[in-house]
Amino acid sequence: MDTKEILKRFEQVATYYIEELSKYSLDEFTRKPSEDEWSLGQMYNHLIKVTLLLHLKAIKQCVNGTTSSDDGEKTEIGESIFKEGTFPPIRLKGPDTPDFTPPNPTGKEEVKEGLLQIIEKMQEIERKLSDIPASHKVQHRRMGYLNAEEYFQLIEMHFRHHLRQKERIDQFLLKVSK
Repeated sequence: MDTKEILKRFEQVATYYIEELSKYSLDEFTRKPSEDEWSLGQMYNHLIKVTLLLHLKAIKQCVNGTTSSDDGEKTEIGESIFKEGTFPPIRLKGPDTPDFTPPNPTGKEEVKEGLLQIIEKMQEIERKLSDIPASHKVQHRRMGYLNAEEYFQLIEMHFRHHLRQKERIDQFLLKVSK
């Protein structure tokens, strides 16, 4: 899939996330289905934080040539995810630490602004991707060494992956509101 198509798919899913914000009160948006699960607000904050602080930062490192390795390879899971073009339909659980677990947002407007900022950055980056050498790679903690275009695609796949989580939380909220 070319980068213009990846951008188009990303814009569609990010716009969907933005449009969905209006469906929730702040209480619903920050309500957790259980003690060890995230609220919608935490999930949205996770998408924003990971995209801005990890994935887009890695693309910038590829641009600047400040990479971990030029010859590193993907891990087996990385190869599989990129071959399929999607994450496996399983629930992944990260470490239960304050560093990994995102806070609940204090308002929906800050979340919307974060998503709009990411859309804008993705549009800017897409225009420059073809100029970044594919040999410039940065290590991802689970997927191995990825180049800028792969990180770009990863952002779109990550947003799609969390649609399943959003659906589960939406079902929970539907049950509680009855």
